Amino acid sequence: MQETNGRGVNIVLNSLAEEKLIASIHCLAQNGRFLEIGKFDLNSNNPLDVSIFRKGISFYGVLLDNMFTSDHKYKSQLCEMMTNGLKNGTIKPLNAKIFAKTEIEEAFRYMASGRHIGKIIISIPEVDKPLDNPVLAYRRYYCLKNKSYIILGGLGGFGLELTDWLIFRGARNIVLISRTGIKNGYQRMKVRLWKSYGVNVLIMQNINVADYKDCEYLLRTAERGAPVDAIFNLGVILKDNILENQTAATFAETFQSKARATQTLDKLSRQICPKLRHFVVFSSVSCGRGNAGQTNYGMANSIMERICEKRVEEGLPGLAIQWGAVGDVGLVADMQEENKELIIGGTLQQRISSCLNELDKFLIYGRPIVSSMVVAEKKAGSSGLSSLVETVANILGKYSRIYFLHVFVIIILIIMY
Repeated sequence: MQETNGRGVNIVLNSLAEEKLIASIHCLAQNGRFLEIGKFDLNSNNPLDVSIFRKGISFYGVLLDNMFTSDHKYKSQLCEMMTNGLKNGTIKPLNAKIFAKTEIEEAFRYMASGRHIGKIIISIPEVDKPLDNPVLAYRRYYCLKNKSYIILGGLGGFGLELTDWLIFRGARNIVLISRTGIKNGYQRMKVRLWKSYGVNVLIMQNINVADYKDCEYLLRTAERGAPVDAIFNLGVILKDNILENQTAATFAETFQSKARATQTLDKLSRQICPKLRHFVVFSSVSCGRGNAGQTNYGMANSIMERICEKRVEEGLPGLAIQWGAVGDVGLVADMQEENKELIIGGTLQQRISSCLNELDKFLIYGRPIVSSMVVAEKKAGSSGLSSLVETVANILGKYSRIYFLHVFVIIILIIMY
């Protein structure tokens, strides 16, 4: 209005909505024409103050998609005008803000800010490759709706995510084993949600899977509902301590949910679950790479891995997955302080979405032992000598460590002098 000294413009081509549409109409001069190419206000049936028509203006609703999809008489004329305009430079390309394919999140944030004019483009450059190049394609794991799926530790953080994943892959009969049962609102909400999908969810608590009778009862109960297709052992009990402070009791307690439970499941599933397709145990990097204070936990995982190897040798399903630290959910997520990275066994937290993506591949591979972890970078400047000293000192324990360091310093001084 400033540019026209308050007179206004003769034509407005508008795609703005709501109050911006009203403001655009007020920019029209006497007997002006308003061309509305947007759909928001039309579809929403937003009101329009008819007093503005006292200026003799005309309002046109232009549905561009109808012009292109229907046999409109101006269609060919419009296409010809567009073609000629592009050739002679009359029609200029719209302004474009280009983002790389790795900046999709930034592109959406930029669009949501409403500061852009023109188009927002995600650039996905094509690499010159022959058309006959083979394309890598991975099979996906799918569940069978007429089979059942047993998950030990199914109400834990990882267990809930795994159950969700199995249901979205087609599982309709889920058996969850939990020491405590449902104890918070989130667990209750998830179970209610699964049941709304038509999934049969059976929660069994106070079941000691390491016990022969309890394990037999579990498998026969699941088998009666639907033949068992897969067993997942996510059970874990941690009793961490340096080796000199470990006892037979701490070993036995850690073994209970892993080694003992897996041994019993292995023995009984051979008899009770003849159609079993997957026998999966969640192992740990503490077995494959070691972790301070987790000798008992690492040994329990190692026993599970040996059971899986033996099963595969005998032509039975068996899969042990060595996970590193898992982020978002589970024990590590509960221990983590806000905005601080935990390094466990030389690994950083792996996102649960990444874990499930890898699980999809592992269930197809057919290997008895696999691993998935995010390896932490070594600190710059750390020498192999200091690492060796620290490792030996940790093994020796609290009091022996001080003695060892004194002896080590004396030896170095003797060598130097």
